[in-house]
Amino acid sequence: MRPIILLLIIITIAISVRIDLTTGTIPEKSTKEKSLQEELTENNEEMPLTISPLPFQEVMVEPGQTVYGVTQQLHDASNFAIPLGDVLFDFESLNPGISADKLIAGEVYKFPLYEQTPIE
Repeated sequence: MRPIILLLIIITIAISVRIDLTTGTIPEKSTKEKSLQEELTENNEEMPLTISPLPFQEVMVEPGQTVYGVTQQLHDASNFAIPLGDVLFDFESLNPGISADKLIAGEVYKFPLYEQTPIE
């Protein structure tokens, strides 16, 4: 009896792990965006156009580089005081559909440029 119960537990865990790794439990961004778009079309509203006034520079990413690291290189790294969350948000708004943690080496991305204020 014990081997059967142990076998059932192992099969249940294996199925749970497979489902979690293939489909996951966290909804993707695109699902949220689609639901927002559907909600706006139901209300007969047009989606607002988002034009970013944020200046940017296009950079080809090399292996091992991060969004925050490249942004620091574009500025004076010793005085760079922009919070990480702001940099990632601005990067993702400049590059729609691209996640900041999934950069591909050799691809060109738009990185935000910030006006530097001296630290006192």
